[in-house]
Amino acid sequence: MDLKFQNTAVFVKPSSDDVDALERLVALLEKTGTTIWLCERSAALLQECGRDVQGYTRQHLGQHCDLAVVLGGDGTMLGVSRDLADYNLPVIGINAGRLGFITDMVVETMETVLPPMMKGHYQKDTRYLLEGEVLREGDVVYRHVAVNDVGISNGRVGGVVEILTLVDGRPMSCQLADGLICSSTTGSTAYALAAGGPILSPSLDGLCLAPVAAHTLSNRPIVLPGNAVIDMKLMDAREAVAFWDMQEFFDVRPGDVLRIRRSHKAMRLLHPEGWDYFELLRRKLNWNFMPAAQSHGV
Repeated sequence: MDLKFQNTAVFVKPSSDDVDALERLVALLEKTGTTIWLCERSAALLQECGRDVQGYTRQHLGQHCDLAVVLGGDGTMLGVSRDLADYNLPVIGINAGRLGFITDMVVETMETVLPPMMKGHYQKDTRYLLEGEVLREGDVVYRHVAVNDVGISNGRVGGVVEILTLVDGRPMSCQLADGLICSSTTGSTAYALAAGGPILSPSLDGLCLAPVAAHTLSNRPIVLPGNAVIDMKLMDAREAVAFWDMQEFFDVRPGDVLRIRRSHKAMRLLHPEGWDYFELLRRKLNWNFMPAAQSHGV
């Protein structure tokens, strides 16, 4: 099969200094015949090694490339995917971080796994993003998209926040907590999971609301339809912030509303052939099989 992708953007973690893995990745991609376009940090790392290369902004790469390869952890993937959401680029993640739920290839195996993917042997996985906008006295004062989650958290001074939550305009709850998270199915294995929320299969069309350290034992996570519109109205707080993937922040004050809905923009992940979400969960969460399961060939 001929080369599937003609122009490949290469991204690394903005603070990365792992030049060895980057050089291996670039050499591997060069062998496939694709034209390589480097992000600014990737270029800076290679320039330090004496290579005459040029780096480009994420906007430029989104406009000129037909594939993004991200060398880093899930946090790097989140940032790249948000910035490329307008360009509809498929993304391959190579895990050079820690947990790696959406960077499911590892550096040690990329020489054998990546070349077939460059020729079209992969599985597509579309994950719709979340859109969150802050309304102040009815006007939108900030808007951003997120891959994992959008929500409100107490700020730098600590304390609790009081949040009135409405779903499709109907009051659902008013609670005191350290925060409230609205997660996508992708984000159900991130912050929402740490807050006690359920894991949602990526194939589901749903959202999850999970309170963080709620001050009432009856408060529990709830799964909502994917087309629900969620309003989080901040009623009271010493200090509070709205967040997007815990990477973008905006200070909010009592009376502000954080409106969350599924975006029409998507992260288009590419996985190696044979990728299995449940195998990923077993490996990342250390879910072990009982001996009886092994007798069934699992």
